[in-house]
Amino acid sequence: MTAEVKNQKPAKRRRPIAAHPAFYLLYLLFYFTTWIFQTPEIQDIIAAIISISVFLPIYYYAFSKTSKKYIGAIFIIQAIGFIVAPFNGMYGVFHIYACAQAGFQRPVKHAGILLIFLGLSYIIFSLFLNTNGYEIGIITFMGMITGIGCMGSAEQLEHAEYLERTNVLDLQLATLDERERIAADLHDLLGQTLTMVALKAEVADKFLDKDIERARLEIREIRNEARAALADVRQAVSGMNATTIAIEIKRAKQVLRSASIAFKIIGDVPMVNPQQDKIIGLAIRETVTNIVRHSRAQTAELAFTQNDDSFDISIQDNGVGGAYTLGAGLTGLRRRIESLGGRVNIDMNKGAHIKLTMTKKMS
Repeated sequence: MTAEVKNQKPAKRRRPIAAHPAFYLLYLLFYFTTWIFQTPEIQDIIAAIISISVFLPIYYYAFSKTSKKYIGAIFIIQAIGFIVAPFNGMYGVFHIYACAQAGFQRPVKHAGILLIFLGLSYIIFSLFLNTNGYEIGIITFMGMITGIGCMGSAEQLEHAEYLERTNVLDLQLATLDERERIAADLHDLLGQTLTMVALKAEVADKFLDKDIERARLEIREIRNEARAALADVRQAVSGMNATTIAIEIKRAKQVLRSASIAFKIIGDVPMVNPQQDKIIGLAIRETVTNIVRHSRAQTAELAFTQNDDSFDISIQDNGVGGAYTLGAGLTGLRRRIESLGGRVNIDMNKGAHIKLTMTKKMS
């Protein structure tokens, strides 16, 4: 799981063709249509070169921008068309570009107002120049259609950006969840193992001068526990931790025996699904670890009680009891159990250092 989250990258979404400014440069060809019917003069060519050279950087600067500060670029593009109107060329093409940029403005109401203003100003200016009515109608229609189309394109762009942000956020949350899972697993896995290693090291130290064979046995068990812990860490990091209730009961017996704590099991292990099996196993491990570390108990008890649609698991000891602060282990344990729909109760007032009761409807 870790490798999958680590290697996962936000999916690259194909930008709609309307998102590329070069797509709309096709409209520039309309400027030269009049040259087909009337050969341009040198001043017409110069006017075309200058106007397009001024237009292009402004166009790329303001393309698809929605902020009000780019509205000025729309008026400049419209003005370029008015300036080159006396020369041979279809100056109305710049009106179409101005309408296209206006369509990207947000909110939509602003885009609509800009389109109406641009259309009226173009019509008034063209009538003042005695431009052919057919040309005025065609350009006005194309400008309005282009602007409306860009309104739709703006919606697509906003949706694509939203999906991209959502995808990045999902990846960040997945990474955070994976880190929390690994941290919780490492705490659960290493806490008990290191406790057992410390206990066995103390036992081995006591028997070094009295019973060398017993000391060697304890040292070998320390070695085995260390190897098992290494394997557990690797499994936790790879998301393949195979902890179960049965495995943790076996480990609990070893740990409590090393701590000279008598261990008693009451009832039968319930039939649970794999997810429940793992989480409840980790709960047993965390609780036993805390008993060994903090309780100073002589006995500990693990009890299973099954009802028609639920089961209870209770772990308690005859230790010192009293005040207790929830650390990372018990906090993570509570979160895990509650994620399965269970409940966690900790009772420190009846002589038990920790009393953990978990109820989960069986599925």
